[in-house]
Amino acid sequence: MSTSFNYFSEPGKDKILVTDYVPERFIEIFEQMHLEVFYYPELSMEALEDSIEQFNILVINSNIYLDKKIIDKGTRLKYVLRPGSGLDNVDQKYCEKKGIIVFNSPEANANAVAEHSIGLLLGLINYIPRSFEQVKKGLWIREENKGSELAGKTVGLIGYGNNGMAMAKKLKGFDVNILAYDKYKTGFGDDYVTESTLKKLKHNADIISLHVPLGKDTKYFINQDFINSVRKPFYLINSSRGKIVNILDLIKGLNDNKILGAGLDVLENEKLKEYSLEDSNLLKALIETQKVIITPHIAGWTIEARQNIFYKVQEKFKKYIQEHGYERKD
Repeated sequence: MSTSFNYFSEPGKDKILVTDYVPERFIEIFEQMHLEVFYYPELSMEALEDSIEQFNILVINSNIYLDKKIIDKGTRLKYVLRPGSGLDNVDQKYCEKKGIIVFNSPEANANAVAEHSIGLLLGLINYIPRSFEQVKKGLWIREENKGSELAGKTVGLIGYGNNGMAMAKKLKGFDVNILAYDKYKTGFGDDYVTESTLKKLKHNADIISLHVPLGKDTKYFINQDFINSVRKPFYLINSSRGKIVNILDLIKGLNDNKILGAGLDVLENEKLKEYSLEDSNLLKALIETQKVIITPHIAGWTIEARQNIFYKVQEKFKKYIQEHGYERKD
């Protein structure tokens, strides 16, 4: 597609570029704010680089990466809206340095992520996917598919933000003990969780669920050292970011029975059609452990959450403009 937007431009209007598939009403609200909306949900990085200098506001998804090079080309850029939670594709510090305000909506799909994570967990401990596959083959196997109950077990939540809190609220009804560790928060113990150190969590947890963003501190947080330092064999749930778990070490942990099973909604490389031979072999080895459930990054992708992530981030942006005013960055 052409990367020149001037042909459609209305002089004097602030321009917003939307690079994700959004509800029709989402566009209408921006138009009511007297913004000129350019809707290109499949815009390539090359096209964005060629045209970003014309826009004041960007709406992006996880396929768009705003690094220093792109940000420097956005000479008029004032606001970035990222529907959803993850901001690992945005250089937030550099945006702040350049006076660009970034909005996201991590609370909007927390309920969906929590429900999906619990679904992964229940599927693992009760062998639900495996049993169904066997029935489809005409097998009726009961003893080998004898599951385990959640009641009485200890769940360790790593990260206690929006997703961690939603997970805790839903888990509480299963009569589990919930420990939560968050490197950046203290004093957050409540009716649902007991605040914990990481050491205590590793000592007590039967299940570990990840609810942290991807960053320097969390990349490959779950590695061989971590796995070996957990006292009991445990179930692992990851619905945050794939690179938080070292897949080689995960496979080894599963094969060594240090990890009883893993429910993964994310992978380090989620572009399966672009896999190298090495990537394909790793995924095959993971699946062949027969101890995993993998879903294609859909934990926060329910019908309801898909609507909420857009309207929540838009609401935050609109409120900010109402309270602080809007000045185009020229």
